[in-house]
Amino acid sequence: METISTFVFSIGLIIFAAHFFTALFERTRVPDVLPLIFLGILIGPLSGILSPDDFGYVGPLLSAIALVLMLFEGGSHLTLETLKTSLKDCVILALATFIITVLITIGVTHYLMGNELLPALFIGVVLGSISPAVVVPIVRMLNLSDNTKSTLVVESAITDVLSIVIALGILKTFESGHKNIMEFIGTNLIATMAMSLLVGFGGAVIWSTILEKIRKFPNTIFTSLAFIFLLYGLSEILGYSGPISVLIFGVVLANSRKIPLSIVQKFGTGHLTEFTSIEKTLFSEVIFLVKTFFFIFLGMSIQFGNFKILFIGILLTLLIYGGRLLLSKILISKDAANSEAAMMSFIIPKGLAAAVLAEVPMHMNLPLEMENTFIEIRAVVYMVILFSILLTSFLIYSEGTGFTRGFYQRYFSKYS
Repeated sequence: METISTFVFSIGLIIFAAHFFTALFERTRVPDVLPLIFLGILIGPLSGILSPDDFGYVGPLLSAIALVLMLFEGGSHLTLETLKTSLKDCVILALATFIITVLITIGVTHYLMGNELLPALFIGVVLGSISPAVVVPIVRMLNLSDNTKSTLVVESAITDVLSIVIALGILKTFESGHKNIMEFIGTNLIATMAMSLLVGFGGAVIWSTILEKIRKFPNTIFTSLAFIFLLYGLSEILGYSGPISVLIFGVVLANSRKIPLSIVQKFGTGHLTEFTSIEKTLFSEVIFLVKTFFFIFLGMSIQFGNFKILFIGILLTLLIYGGRLLLSKILISKDAANSEAAMMSFIIPKGLAAAVLAEVPMHMNLPLEMENTFIEIRAVVYMVILFSILLTSFLIYSEGTGFTRGFYQRYFSKYS
């Protein structure tokens, strides 16, 4: 009984701490996710009080739920106007960042870790993702334009899909005896994107048409969240991208009044229903709680290895951010303010997708030598996740306090 009481007390303490970290973010510009991660590191790798294995299936489940809710929230704040102005630049910036990250990582891991081409390509693709689970809560708290926020959120979703599809293609190549990877990736990437968009759009229209009828039943305020989970699960079961489907679901509902009436009428209704202010407040509170425990769990999952792994993790993080800085000066719109261009140049943290993909090879019954290679890769990925979030947090704080403002004003001088 004492253990249960202590556990319940700890949950209450963590929730209060999370609110304090949020208030701290508003005052100091230090993202609230960072102290949550450090708290996870403290009770996990450093003290050994808990480990991710103690949670069994609950840990991965928490990660999936956090990703679903954060993508839904991110999509629900994207209007068609901001998407129209940001999508073109967003796609180019996302693809360029993804490619340069892959190239940098291949070079470093091949020469410093001695990895062969496919393992080096795998870790490059894994680190090519920008985590929506980290980006969404950060940009929501920052004073950025809608265009910049939508660019960062959509970019993170695009790179997540690229990373997941290509990384799984590489692993399938290992299973099939090193056959042609390009054929698998080419056919699956296009199909996955198209069908994920369709599932997300169709789910949003269907739910919006029946939402008013659902509200007539008692205790139905959580049914929208339940439908989001159904949509994510269905998309994943069908072999599509659950994250993209959920993102599109949120985008459509945020712009339900602007969907052509001819499309709406095909679903047997004359209009689409939007969420009420009470529902939005509830969703926000649920997302806050899930986000809190997810980032603590993420901190617990980071395992500190030897000095070589630590050095490679730091080196990769710095090189990836340096490459992004170079691309930002070339690709970010000239209409962007210096401060916004600066934020876009370093809000590229790694997170959930990278952690999950790095774990997948551990359950593939690979030969012992190959399994040891992927154990090293997983350790490096966890290090880059930690240092990328740490560096993003430091740069946000530095830009907010003016410490690095002079540098970025000179660097992005062509925008002034």
